[in-house]
Amino acid sequence: MISKALSIGYAIPAEFNAVVHSIFRAAINLRTDENQLLTIVASSEADLPQGIRVDIPDDFSFEIFHAGEPATCRNDSLRINSLTIELRGARLWKCDLPSLQVDLTNPTVSASWSSVWKALNARQIESNADIILENLFHDDGVTRSIVAEKAGKAMRELIEATRQYNVARAESSIHALIGLGFGLTPTGDDLLVGHLAGLWCAIQNKSKRAQFISGLGNTIVHLSSQTNEISRAHLYHAAQGQVSSLLANLAEGICHGWNDNRLLDAAESAMRVGHSSGMDAVTGLLVGLAV
Repeated sequence: MISKALSIGYAIPAEFNAVVHSIFRAAINLRTDENQLLTIVASSEADLPQGIRVDIPDDFSFEIFHAGEPATCRNDSLRINSLTIELRGARLWKCDLPSLQVDLTNPTVSASWSSVWKALNARQIESNADIILENLFHDDGVTRSIVAEKAGKAMRELIEATRQYNVARAESSIHALIGLGFGLTPTGDDLLVGHLAGLWCAIQNKSKRAQFISGLGNTIVHLSSQTNEISRAHLYHAAQGQVSSLLANLAEGICHGWNDNRLLDAAESAMRVGHSSGMDAVTGLLVGLAV
């Protein structure tokens, strides 16, 4: 079977040898000889910094492959057993969050941020999610899940550390968040990915902010050994200012003050990723934009 790549993330090497790491219906992860995790996804999925989005039939499943199978990329062709993916002509995916320069003193931008805040809270409450944004930052004695309690405490500490540009103070909250929760990308990791995305949008060419985000990212990468390989890859790229197209698109919508229909469509697309991963990442994004 021969398919065309629609987009290629900035982190994909021109040539590599790899083996299949993990398999899902709409995605497959490869581990290269250099121990880099790459992700091949169906066209219905988001662009990823470490991903290749492929034009494949709707009924195709990557579950036909097996862990440990070899993969090779040479001369703009990626081969995994019976699947050949032609890479030539694919669009490069690399976002530029600092160029968004969020300004929440702008009434239009502030209104967009508030609209997404309300939509996120409504979705979290409706889905009975562990993390509900409006409750996350209040230590009011109300009994919540262990994950929500730990995440709330850590995020409150991270907010204060961010306001003070204090990477050393942020380390304990990062340690508490990484690997916190369940799933392929645990809750704490998703919060951090979103938080980093929001902070990258808020640099505004200020060296103090850039230095803090760089130090924060280095700390997160250093501590990411606490979580699984898949989530670790997302944290690594978020530390470089690179996230999925769904999260980057929502960040752009907020920062540019899109009208409600377009903005809420972008928010819905970002929030529905995984069981709660999308909602958690959007939670982190809103906090990072505002803090």
